[in-house]
Amino acid sequence: MFNRVKNVGFENRMPYLNALASEKLRFEVDTIIDGQIERWYETVPYAAHLEGKTVDSEYYRRHLIETAWRIRLLRVSESKALAEIAKRSPEAAQIWANYEREEMLHDELFIQDLVRAGVSREQFLATEPYLSTKLLTGYFSYLLDHEGPLGVVAYSYLVEYVNVKLEPKKIQALKESVGENNIGGQISHSHTDINDDHPGEVWAAIRFLLRNDDDIQSLKRYLAEHQSVLALYFKELYEDKIGSTLQKAA
Repeated sequence: MFNRVKNVGFENRMPYLNALASEKLRFEVDTIIDGQIERWYETVPYAAHLEGKTVDSEYYRRHLIETAWRIRLLRVSESKALAEIAKRSPEAAQIWANYEREEMLHDELFIQDLVRAGVSREQFLATEPYLSTKLLTGYFSYLLDHEGPLGVVAYSYLVEYVNVKLEPKKIQALKESVGENNIGGQISHSHTDINDDHPGEVWAAIRFLLRNDDDIQSLKRYLAEHQSVLALYFKELYEDKIGSTLQKAA
């Protein structure tokens, strides 16, 4: 008899990397991301703006709008990723499902802060996402259709690592520039990322998805590609809210 059933995680149940090798790779990946953060501050306009003492109100509000839209749009792709992950590793799928359960409704946290900043829910819904956000969503769809779920999970690791590393500094700055009572949603979001160890959770899923050295190299390439796509958004945000104003004033 021959069983034709495939794509249900029968094979490769043991991680390709043992615990020690996984920690070594994670340290290497974190070092890569640290280097990307340095280049980010050097090359992306207004990269540290929200960490400053004075925050442009239009820039801040539009960033909250886009963050909420990104969570709403990407959670669709990330939900589709669960099925693809389950085909490869039920262990990774269980981890990913729990992570998504914790993150799924966080758009509401940013919308709450939007209302505190003077933007109604109706105004938020009437604001179309930036092209860069649509491109990121499309890139996720491409990955799932043609390369697999690793790239989607890699994006979450990049974002969660950067959030845990940099968000406390930004939150402290926003408390002073915007007011602690006005950023309750962002504080709650940061609290979840840090206290539930979202970087560690996502890395655990990645470990089950890595099957060979080619996957490891792909993981590193995904980090660079995601950085480039994220930079498109911040450049678009800058041109929309800061650059256009400077041109008018000139």
